[in-house]
Amino acid sequence: MALSKMITYDNGTTASYHRIDGLLVCCHPDNGATVTATLYSYLTEDTRAANAGAPVSTVAVTAELTETQTNGNLRKTMYAKIKALPEWADAEDC
Repeated sequence: MALSKMITYDNGTTASYHRIDGLLVCCHPDNGATVTATLYSYLTEDTRAANAGAPVSTVAVTAELTETQTNGNLRKTMYAKIKALPEWADAEDC
């Protein structure tokens, strides 16, 4: 699972494939958790699959999750949380 969205960075590089590479989960004693996803951006899905280069950008996205959300597929939940952000609203699953 990943996200597809064309993003042009300040240096003029354009990336279209964005993938969660890691999750850091901090559980709350009462319920739920704070989850930070490391999102890597690559030029294309093909360049990522071919290991043809390092990510052109890396960003950490943090979200508060309920206990129910933490008991499911965290990666899928975080993709949904990322897509709910205004800057990712038009991203598509790929």
